[in-house]
Amino acid sequence: KQGDEAFAARGDKAQAEAAIKAWTEALKVSPSRPDIRVKLARASYYLADSVLWMEFNIDGNEAAGERMVNLYKNAANEAELALGQKYPGFRSKYCARQPFNTALEQLDKEAVPAMYWYAASLSRWALMTSIVEVLNQTDRIKAMMELIRRLDPSYWYYAADRYLGGFYTKIPFPNGNLVESSKHFDKAIQGAPNYLATKVIYAEMNAAKGGDRALFQRLLDEVIAFDLSSVPEIQPENAGEQKKAKFYLDDIDTLVNSK
Repeated sequence: KQGDEAFAARGDKAQAEAAIKAWTEALKVSPSRPDIRVKLARASYYLADSVLWMEFNIDGNEAAGERMVNLYKNAANEAELALGQKYPGFRSKYCARQPFNTALEQLDKEAVPAMYWYAASLSRWALMTSIVEVLNQTDRIKAMMELIRRLDPSYWYYAADRYLGGFYTKIPFPNGNLVESSKHFDKAIQGAPNYLATKVIYAEMNAAKGGDRALFQRLLDEVIAFDLSSVPEIQPENAGEQKKAKFYLDDIDTLVNSK
């Protein structure tokens, strides 16, 4: 309950920290609670992605960057444990080193929240760690996102399409498939227009790579102009995306080479 109350006020960094602390303590008392592990994964991801990102990228705080890596890793670990606790079949096949897709076959729609925070956190951790980890984890992350897309395509504001939008800016390597990428980003925006991260990632990964300055500018202008109070349940996340949008727009001449 303390964690829930603190996380509801996560726009205050201290409250986000308090939520993580409370849920960590709760798991020491009741370690077999996959629902709390999913909450902890989400809170850890939020603190890294919506708070420490600014301190690291805008303020140049190296310690914030190091903590981001640890938070993403911890979030992935907690979500993975949640899947294993809730789905013994997944755990047994995963631990037996059977093909990952075989382990995923043991999951159903109720697994989507844990699966998403696992995949999203693993992706961020790999990107901040090394290209080797990105290559090691890509197939696993993509498999989870594709399963989420089949089981619950609208989950977390069309997260699976948002991920695939980014994925197809890189694959096939090195040029990607920007047309396919745009289809996924556009679908996520159409389904959940008020989740600002989709537009920020679209601009950062697709428009910038394609040299589409007009698209880059339009997407980020829309993010900056958005009324945060109109969607209070994700206001803290959207506030972070507005800061990212301003940061990227200030660097438009470097990020976008018009073609």
